[in-house]
Parts: sequence; structure tokens; C-alpha cells
Amino acid sequence: MPATIIVTGFLRAHQAAGRPRLPALERMLGRATALQARHTHAYLASLFGLEGLAVAPFMRLADGGAADTNYWLRADPVHLAPDRDQLVLMPPAVLEVTREETRALAKAFDVTYAGEGWSLEFPHPEHGYLKAPKPLDVVTHDPGPFVGGPVLAAMPTGPDGQSLKQLMNETQMLFHTHPVNSAREDAGRPAINSLWLWGGGSLPAATGKAPLRMVGDIPLLRGLASWAGKPVTDLKDAAQVQDGDVIGLEVGDLDSLEQDWFEPLFAKVKSGGIRHLDIHLEGLGDFALSSGGARRFWRFGRSLGVPQ
Repeated sequence: MPATIIVTGFLRAHQAAGRPRLPALERMLGRATALQARHTHAYLASLFGLEGLAVAPFMRLADGGAADTNYWLRADPVHLAPDRDQLVLMPPAVLEVTREETRALAKAFDVTYAGEGWSLEFPHPEHGYLKAPKPLDVVTHDPGPFVGGPVLAAMPTGPDGQSLKQLMNETQMLFHTHPVNSAREDAGRPAINSLWLWGGGSLPAATGKAPLRMVGDIPLLRGLASWAGKPVTDLKDAAQVQDGDVIGLEVGDLDSLEQDWFEPLFAKVKSGGIRHLDIHLEGLGDFALSSGGARRFWRFGRSLGVPQ
């Protein structure tokens, strides 16, 4: 089995940083075979023998929730700002939500909707989970691509889409008059004026398939590992990576990513310490690098500016 490195948010972070040169990664991709690009969720699902992936129940496991058979939605606190005739989703960082605030809002929500079978919890201040009274037939959207833009096209659709939109609208009215938002507005802070509901589903039956060893800080990977009954281990450095390992990284400092991971992994593949390395860079594409390919020094590096 190949070793695998997954870097979430890569292309967005690379562009935001002004597209800096990452020589080791450029050489590695120039000598790799480009594969059909997949969404990160689909990529992770395939590692665990799943055809699709409902994000919410797995993320809830990563946040310490207990495994169950309920239908869960991600419920992210957001600020929707009016802009002419539309609403714009503001970046999560502008809210600076506290655990006390989200717990108070969840309590108010449950007082209103628990009788209908809904239940809201916030194990993490920046993202919560909403238990539905029954499975929903609805299409929802990850809020990430819509940050800073209008949200009309990202509203729930499908047979249960209208009822979920109604719940979101009612939640906006409930939160509008809540003391949490009165205090935030008095302090000059943006209101937590809605919940973004997405990624709904229930945990599937076990597939019996999982990577041999998993390392990293991607919450969804941690949730999948928990579901599969596998630990996420710590590695001191990339030199310890072996064939079959899955490394999941949330992109942070690009220079550190280059020095701590791309350079040593490239060297290890060239030396044969890793025979095959699969590379998933969110937004840029998927690649496969073999030891033989890594030694093809005559191949030029690949530009990081254009996705596959």
C-alpha cells in the first residue's frame, strides 16, 4: 500500500500567500503521475471503503461525540450580513465565538425545538451539531467556498430542503432577540445571527477497511479513524513515515510544510524508503509518485499555480 499525504486548504492558502515557490513539492509533482482529482471528502471516504461521506456524524466523533445511529447535521454559527438585495456569509474569524455563547444559544434552541425531536450541541465553539428527528432527504453545502459571497445558491434543496430552510429562518429570528446577541451588539461585535446547516447523515455500518496507520490534524480523518476503531498516532518527523501510512495535514505555514514534510518525503521516496506516495493537495489535484519516478531528475518541476 502507498503512503498518502493529504493537505486540506492547500490551493487557497498558497494563493493567499502570493503563490510562493515550494521547490521540493514542485519537483515531486513534476516527477509524479497526475490522477483524476477528487474532493477531499471523497478522497478520505475511499481510504475507508466508503462510496460517499456524510461529514457531520464523523466530525462529531472527532469532537468527542459518542457513536450512535441518529441523523446529524453540522450546525456552524455564522454571521450573514445584508448587502443590497442579498445576504453575504462573513468569515468565521470575525465572530470570535465563545463556548459560553454557543451553549446559551443551544439551550434556547432546545427549549424551542426539543419537543419536535431536534437537539443542538456545541462541543466546539466554532461548529456545532444538530440532531434531526428523522433522516432528511436534502442537499446541503460546505460553507467554505461561499465565505465572503452571497449565500442564496447555497441554501438547502431537495425534498426536505424547504423545511430545513424554514428552520434556519426561524433560528435567525430566535437568535436575533437572544441576550447573547444583545451583549455582542452592545460591545460592537457582529451578531451570531444564523446557523449554517450542512453535511447531514448517519454513521454507516463498518466496512472493515482502514489505513494501517494514521497521523495528522485533520478532524474528519480523526473522526473516520474513531469510527473504524483505529488510533491517530503522532510522528516526530516525516522520516518515520512508511508505506501504508496516511498523513492528514491542515495547511498552516507553507515554509514549514515544505521543510518538515515535502522535502523529507521526497528524499525518502527517491531513496526507496517509501516505494509509493499518493499526494492529495486540496484544490490543486491528486498525484502518485513512485521511487523510480522520483529519480527522473530530467523532469521539470510542476507549477503550483494551476489546478488539474
